[in-house]
Amino acid sequence: MKPVFLQPPGIWVFLIVLLIPNAGNGLAQVPGEIGGMNRLEQQAENAIANGDPEGAALSIGKAALMAKILAQKEEHQQTRLLYQAEETLFRGQEQGYRAFALFERAGGQPPASKGVCQYLSHAAEKVKQSQNDLKALADFTNELLRDRQQRHIEKTQEWERLLQGLEQDLSC
Repeated sequence: MKPVFLQPPGIWVFLIVLLIPNAGNGLAQVPGEIGGMNRLEQQAENAIANGDPEGAALSIGKAALMAKILAQKEEHQQTRLLYQAEETLFRGQEQGYRAFALFERAGGQPPASKGVCQYLSHAAEKVKQSQNDLKALADFTNELLRDRQQRHIEKTQEWERLLQGLEQDLSC
């Protein structure tokens, strides 16, 4: 039996189709820490597109740390909550990438190990929490923050579908 990710359409194709169209959305050149966080998020998307889930997990984990730092520094509560929701989303993505890396290291054959399924479950919890937190925020008057919030709401919806598909494909 071929590994799940080699069967049409396969997990890799699904990941690439899901992530690549959004790679540049809202990630214009932004200086400082926010720009650094955006670049780390982009690095994660590039890494997974290049078949490197461990590199993707590392980059998105760094983006989560950057979001945490930004939240701690932020004085405006609404913006602080946005960064906290982003941190949660990035941690969910990190768990998802780690699940996929572990699945590959274990041979890439379903059913996935209990560890892979636990990573996916934790990822789904984080993504759902982030989605709820992002939707609970009041509308931002700042257009950049409003666009950032909307982009991440869309990303949580994409990741929710992705993780459900992975759990099915990997027989979790």
